[in-house]
Amino acid sequence: MALSPVTQTPSGNPLVAQARGVLSNVLRMGDQPAVRRALPAMLILSVAVLGLAAFVLLRQPSTMTLYPGLAEADKARVMEALTAAGITASVDSMTGEVEVATAEYHKARMELASKGLPSSMPDADTVLGELPMGASKSVEGARLRQAQELELARSITEISAVAIARVHLALPEKTAFLRDSQPPRASVFLQLAPGRALEASQVEAIVNLVSSSIPGMARGDVTVVDQMGRLLSRGSDDPMAMVSDRQLQHRIEMERLYKQRIEALLTPITGPGNLSVQVTVDMDFTQSQITEEKVDPQGRALLSEEETSTENSEPPARGVPGAVSNTPPVQANVAPVGGAAPAATAAPQTATNRSQAATRNYEVSKTVSTTQPQTAKITRISAAILLRAAPTVTAADGTTTQPALPPDLKADLEKLTQNAIGFDIDRGDSIIIAAQPFVEEAQMVEAGTDLTWLPEATKQLVLLAGIAIVALGIVRPLLGRISTTPDAPASQATPMGYAGLPGVEVGEGESLDDVQARLEARRAKLASAALGANVAREDKFAVLRQIAQEDPARIASVLQRMMKDEIDPSAG
Repeated sequence: MALSPVTQTPSGNPLVAQARGVLSNVLRMGDQPAVRRALPAMLILSVAVLGLAAFVLLRQPSTMTLYPGLAEADKARVMEALTAAGITASVDSMTGEVEVATAEYHKARMELASKGLPSSMPDADTVLGELPMGASKSVEGARLRQAQELELARSITEISAVAIARVHLALPEKTAFLRDSQPPRASVFLQLAPGRALEASQVEAIVNLVSSSIPGMARGDVTVVDQMGRLLSRGSDDPMAMVSDRQLQHRIEMERLYKQRIEALLTPITGPGNLSVQVTVDMDFTQSQITEEKVDPQGRALLSEEETSTENSEPPARGVPGAVSNTPPVQANVAPVGGAAPAATAAPQTATNRSQAATRNYEVSKTVSTTQPQTAKITRISAAILLRAAPTVTAADGTTTQPALPPDLKADLEKLTQNAIGFDIDRGDSIIIAAQPFVEEAQMVEAGTDLTWLPEATKQLVLLAGIAIVALGIVRPLLGRISTTPDAPASQATPMGYAGLPGVEVGEGESLDDVQARLEARRAKLASAALGANVAREDKFAVLRQIAQEDPARIASVLQRMMKDEIDPSAG
């Protein structure tokens, strides 16, 4: 019996021997039919995993804006600080804002905060603290004005819609001559937040804030401008314009109030979305003042009274005028003793002058009244109410009719509306209630003009094209080569894996058992031909290996039978 030569492995490098053993095991495993059948699926799965990994690695991560509205100098300092810290930052080509990856957002903010970036607006304490010792009066005045500007700007930036504010004060120097004095003025520059706008009341608040902070500054001397160059404070120094704006705002508020009242009463009856209300309020803002003075002749009171009466009595003159002797003596009246008095001689009549005068002072009742009617007087209220009509009814003959609003319901709605607005027929108020079908609004979707998605989509398409090229140009030909036998053409490949075994055609009406019987007969014929005396030894080994791989149970039974034949004689 000839002994086969023994192959000795070099003992100098055991790692090489171990690697060769592992490689031979891998190749032997790859020769298994199950592995060969699963190899296409494994390759496809590997390519899909590699493509997904490339997609994840090449995909640009989501970014976030660090500080919106930064100045250009601050952006440059922020980019330098982030680059030095090893944080990848970029500038958006559309908005110009500094952006970082979402995962590094908080890290970037903390890094910038540790370096004092972005540089915040200094306060008044910092400006005044940097005032050098022995500074001149002009330098001191400039620093004080700068401190006032900074404090006003910091106060204005507290408004939510304002991102950045700058205040410029024009404060004239004090002079002893009144005619040469100039009023102080101020200008305010506002940079609003993206998508935000200031209301008129907010602009007025900014104007009042600045004018009240500087002594002697009038509201009309404050100018407010935004980053678009629009003058926001126009008309603030016109009293008539301000009055008109307040009147219009008051009218709008009254109309909104009446509309809300009507909707609150009628919505529970009609249902949400089935009611449309519009209210018009005519108001009279005429200002007038009436002063009236009334005198009541019947209502009087005696304040003082003075009455004078004068009476003069003198005898008549006799004799020669100017002679004293002609003056008659005074007549004496002698009363007799014990007897009645003699009758007096009748005296002659004397001349008498009488005069009377009376003065009375009276206070007459007088009424002075001043009447000023209300400036916002409602002259007329008009309310229009539109209800959603009931669905159309189709009759048997095909005609459609629109149900009318029930009279009882209409009357109830009209009464409720009258009570809600304080209806006054003498004032000329009117209410109109109608029912009409509502037209459903079409959802109009405007085509977006933003092309920021185009670079990302292009990158994804290029990645998919690369995966398709790899799959169709490399994987598919490789799968075609694996599916065929390397020693025979593809046309001679056999379904059972035997070299030289032609394909078995299934005839019409044949069952699976018939096909299997025919296949077994051909296999037995091929095995007998391969194991004949004229067949090479390598071909016999190849056939035996194929039979052992496909039918190990039969080989095991043959070996058991052979071993049994050898064991039985020895046991005997």
